[in-house]
Amino acid sequence: MGSDNLQARIQHSIAELRGAHPQLSACDFALKGWREGGEARHALWLDIRWPQHQSIVSGPACGSPEMAVHAAFEQARRVLRDAHA
Repeated sequence: MGSDNLQARIQHSIAELRGAHPQLSACDFALKGWREGGEARHALWLDIRWPQHQSIVSGPACGSPEMAVHAAFEQARRVLRDAHA
């Protein structure tokens, strides 16, 4: 998946989070890649803000950027669900 497609996927996932949680005021992200033990690793960090709250969500290190995006947004959905339970 190219970087434009990956950016679009991240933006789409942010829009889905905002649709499910309209109180969100911001969701910034950083996708990082590095090599560990000769293998490529990727992780997505999300900075999610809503009135009087902030949550930094870090997905686990994954072997591909696509997996990192999926894992981070799964974690973000759990964090938001627990915060609003």
